[in-house]
Amino acid sequence: MKCPKCMRPVDHEAESCYSCGYSEKESAKKFGSNQVLLSRVHDAAHCLRKQEKDVLNSAIDQLELKFPQMLFCAYLGTLPGGLSMSELGFWLLNHGQVKGAEYARPNENAILVILDMNTKKVGISLGYFAESLIAEEESYRALMKARPNLLNGEYGEAIETIFRRLCKVLEKKGKKMRKLSHEELQAQSKALNENTLDLPEHSAPVLGLRRRLRAV
Repeated sequence: MKCPKCMRPVDHEAESCYSCGYSEKESAKKFGSNQVLLSRVHDAAHCLRKQEKDVLNSAIDQLELKFPQMLFCAYLGTLPGGLSMSELGFWLLNHGQVKGAEYARPNENAILVILDMNTKKVGISLGYFAESLIAEEESYRALMKARPNLLNGEYGEAIETIFRRLCKVLEKKGKKMRKLSHEELQAQSKALNENTLDLPEHSAPVLGLRRRLRAV
């Protein structure tokens, strides 16, 4: 991951940034240590019409059915000067709680889209698990895919475009993981067969190999 303040690489298990010393404690000191309750589409700037918000929520419903462990959420606000989207995203992922996602979809699995109505800029913040699946380049491509919508002021459609683009990334990642797991399972079975004794047919044990996979 990258430090949300200086944007230099840092291990996600580190207590603070190696370069600038930024940490969750500094973030809480700056923005508050309280927990905040958020909607999946948190329109603090009131820039989405009801129909736009309904369409976006419907799209998120579909994506959550397809990826039940992932958390899709968006924050639309007017950020004050000096506050970067990356810092806000970091704080929200540490102190925000999306309604209805308390147990099924933890913040570690979050894909958070932030839209700053002051600068008309959009960014993506990822939880630790989501970050392990989605590369920085793929996030950038998703943002570029939504650029025409943003230029036309179609903010709801822009956020939906970003989510759907990133879901294609998750689909590809899931296929690779399932293929790898299948190959590992075959390798285990082959190794098992090569190291078994020939027993009488009536006493030969039946061994069922099953690997529990985390769906992606």
